[in-house]
Amino acid sequence: MKKTDKYLRACIWVGLLSSFTIFYGQEKKSDLSIQEVTIIKSYTPSLSEVFKIREQPSVIDSIGKEKSIVRYSIFSVPVASTFIPSKGSARVLQKKKSTPKHNATVSSAFGNFNNLSLDHSAQIDLDRRQKVTWLMRFNGLFKDLPDQELTTKQNATLLHLGYQHDSNSIASSSQLSFRSHVFSFYGTLNPIEDKIDLRFLDPKQQINYLSFKSQWQWYNIILKKADITAHLTTDSFNTNELQLELNTKLQLPIGSFFVNAVPSVRYINNEFAADYILNTPSAFASGISQMELSLSSGKNRFKFKIGATAVYGFGDDFEDQNIFVLPILDLSFKPKKGNFTPFLKVSGELSLNSFRTFSDQNPYTAPAIELKKINIPHAFQLGTRTKLVAGWEFTMNAYYQKSENTPLFRSFGLDNSDIKTDPTAFRYGNSFEVIYKEMETLGFDASVMAAFKNGGSLSFQAHWRDYSLTDETEPLNLPGIQFKFNMNIKIWQKIFLQANMTFWGAREHSFQEPLNNQPLSVAPYKIVEIPSFVDAEVKLTYQLNDRWDVHFKAENISNAKQFQWANYQVYGTRFLTGLRYNFDLNF
Repeated sequence: MKKTDKYLRACIWVGLLSSFTIFYGQEKKSDLSIQEVTIIKSYTPSLSEVFKIREQPSVIDSIGKEKSIVRYSIFSVPVASTFIPSKGSARVLQKKKSTPKHNATVSSAFGNFNNLSLDHSAQIDLDRRQKVTWLMRFNGLFKDLPDQELTTKQNATLLHLGYQHDSNSIASSSQLSFRSHVFSFYGTLNPIEDKIDLRFLDPKQQINYLSFKSQWQWYNIILKKADITAHLTTDSFNTNELQLELNTKLQLPIGSFFVNAVPSVRYINNEFAADYILNTPSAFASGISQMELSLSSGKNRFKFKIGATAVYGFGDDFEDQNIFVLPILDLSFKPKKGNFTPFLKVSGELSLNSFRTFSDQNPYTAPAIELKKINIPHAFQLGTRTKLVAGWEFTMNAYYQKSENTPLFRSFGLDNSDIKTDPTAFRYGNSFEVIYKEMETLGFDASVMAAFKNGGSLSFQAHWRDYSLTDETEPLNLPGIQFKFNMNIKIWQKIFLQANMTFWGAREHSFQEPLNNQPLSVAPYKIVEIPSFVDAEVKLTYQLNDRWDVHFKAENISNAKQFQWANYQVYGTRFLTGLRYNFDLNF
């Protein structure tokens, strides 16, 4: 029994030992490698890590090709050098200060002769493609000249509103403007002896110009340009004049050439309250329609434009002839070497005269004139353009023109017939009529234009003319020599100088002088010579800061008593001092 117990106990111990051995062995065999646990969290970059060099990951790829290791060595070569480094410190670059740009400005000035000037302009960008501009300007002289029987006060007002729209395929701009000029017919030929007439005479004249213009330009179609213009002109003597104009341009590219077609229509309707001689109302209506056809090329050194213009006239001004053909020729050549570009231009023109254009040239034109078309069968220009220095352009050319119905200003005489019953302001020998002559003109033109890097500019133009009239009369109020000079420069950091000068040579003037109260229709004409004159003005501007500047202006520096038109004394040297303020307008 004891042996059995011992045997049984021994078996139990052997079994437990075997089980422990098996368990321990299995545990050792199933032992796994050490595991890594990666905890992912959001990454917040910092500025200090921007320039850190990232580690390039190694990719095991059978396609990849290992880069070859380039081995090189550097060896020195003895060289005789004469370079001596300059001693000094590196220059520190400084940012250029930009001048702020403002979209609106207002200015005012006051001077002797009670001269008042006001000016305001603005440009508002509605968005990247649209902008609106406006301009308001007033200038007046409110003191009379000494030793004048009639008042010489005058003023001018301009109101302008514009709208512009640009896109990738079309660009358009529209303008509406109103201009008014108030002045007096004070340049009488002889003193007014009747003081009663002088007391009741009102020499005031106010001419109003209302204009509308709309321009359109296309980039990707045959129709390139189109514009419509309308002018309405009225005055204190019940003058009414309407002008309409429509122009279009079509262009068809054919290789390196362009076929151009420019059709246009112009029309004028004019009404004067009274004729100067007959003192009866007058009316005038006329128009022209024309088609310009030409072939042009401007891509090569040799540029040309050749064609013709066919014109058809209708209305009161075309009773004898309706159809006209005018030449078009424009040639220029720019050599590969050299700065001279010779050119030749041959052209013709048929245009309608109007009271608006005449009163712009001569404000003392009587609102009782005869209107006729001007016909230029041919005009020639032969010359050259050159750029000897960068920014400077010089042009000179010879000029010849033959014209029919060339307008000339001639003084009306004293109208004694109706002056007692109808004391009209412009019937005292103080207004101008327009006569028409056939004339040939031979001349020479020269001009110099320069543009500077700081935004300044300079131009000088000289014109010489020799006139020949078929009826051997004088070219009235046309100077043989004329100069124009304009300059706008920056002479110091904040000081700007602007100068303008005009020179008119001596010319002939004609007027009627009735004898023994004879009517004007038979009164003889006299011719006198008007001396040359110089009209010069200078404006000096000092910029206080980017918003404020002060300016000083001097007009009629030569203190001339008479300028362009006979019997009309002008104001002497005038001085104006003003202030301008720049600001921003936001909507």
